[in-house]
Amino acid sequence: MMKSLMIYFLLCVPCLAGKIVSFYSSTDPKNVAVLSDSALEKEPEIDHFVHLCPGYGGYELLHRSGDLRSWIDVRFQGKTSDLYGDVMNAGRGQFVHKANHVVEWRGVREGDVFTPFALIYRVNAQDPENPDKSHTTLIVIALNKGDAKLLGTASGKNEDADAKKLADQAAPKSE
Repeated sequence: MMKSLMIYFLLCVPCLAGKIVSFYSSTDPKNVAVLSDSALEKEPEIDHFVHLCPGYGGYELLHRSGDLRSWIDVRFQGKTSDLYGDVMNAGRGQFVHKANHVVEWRGVREGDVFTPFALIYRVNAQDPENPDKSHTTLIVIALNKGDAKLLGTASGKNEDADAKKLADQAAPKSE
């Protein structure tokens, strides 16, 4: 009997640790706070905007744009991680920009609480050797409170599964 109870306990414990899931948010201008936007200026020098986008678990996203490029910076408790250089390099091309309004949040759900640990979003970039062609890449960002960092990218046939696998490397380790 004791052995049966022990096996049952060991099988149930992982269920209590939470489940890795995805939630989604949007960078659609209809759903954000516009902090600045060249469309609102009389004679802007270049195109630009900064949109404050909602997030999860105390995170906010700053969707930024300038000179035909756009990217996401991550803010946590007033500290913003500048991801511009990393995202531009990871986009593998020219004029790297966020390709759609979707942001995937990977995190742990325990009961009704979702604690994010990574972001995934798609960028588009122009091929430097053929300006008529472009390609997309999934950008994977580890959140880590106020110190967000590029984990890597995924593209190609299995990009969604590859991006999730990469993002899940940022999951908190069970003790």
